[in-house]
Amino acid sequence: MCELFAMSASVPQRVCYELDLFAAEGGERHRNRDGWGILFALDRDAYLFREPDPAATSELTKMVVRNERPCKQLMAHVRRATAGKPELANTHPFDRVEHGRRHAFAHNGGLPGLEDRDDTQVLIAEKIGDTDSELAFLLLLDRLRRAEAVEPAARFDIFTRFAAEMRELGSANFLFFDGEYLFVHADRRRFETEDGLTEPREPGLSIRSFDERHHGYEWKTRGASIDAISGPLHLFASVPLDPEGWEPLARGTSMMLKDGAILSRS
Repeated sequence: MCELFAMSASVPQRVCYELDLFAAEGGERHRNRDGWGILFALDRDAYLFREPDPAATSELTKMVVRNERPCKQLMAHVRRATAGKPELANTHPFDRVEHGRRHAFAHNGGLPGLEDRDDTQVLIAEKIGDTDSELAFLLLLDRLRRAEAVEPAARFDIFTRFAAEMRELGSANFLFFDGEYLFVHADRRRFETEDGLTEPREPGLSIRSFDERHHGYEWKTRGASIDAISGPLHLFASVPLDPEGWEPLARGTSMMLKDGAILSRS
């Protein structure tokens, strides 16, 4: 199972997201050994680090952890390959520049049949890699482009309708950053048990929120930490990272956030 993690914060935060520890927990045991990526968003651009190798043994991962960058929006993905080989071209988050802003997308799940649709045929040639996740990203960008959607409400509407369509194909847990807003969609995911992998089930994502009451609070768990919370923020993860404060998101939940505020939820 792939693992997703994201943050939207009101002020830049230094998040120590220790992909090596996170992947040793989620990668060694849960077999997410096919790549990792993390994006630190800075206004219109972002630092993006990706590698098609296990995060648990990566020297680049250790460098990223030692030099965490303050940011308001963060997106991370640890991959278990289900479509496409373990290659850089198939490593999330995928990114493109649209209208002078870096857009990024990460996905947990599978979307069988996506490339057989009429509306994706022309987009296949634009793919760098082989994944249905990248093709879904290109489809979302194409819809935003065709609709000339500039206003946040219009972009959220397109994202929500897109996610609902993708849910009909398979598991569609999405993180999407458009250079300004963070979009989140929760579906279902597979869980690893002693008896093997389950069928997809809820929750696909969970949320943990901090507000003014947590100012100066240290949040620390295996694989992730924030030394001192400076303002309202929201965290998202495929599975709760600690035992307190996480709310499972129901299948079909879509959210749009900016700077630690939830602007839309459906």
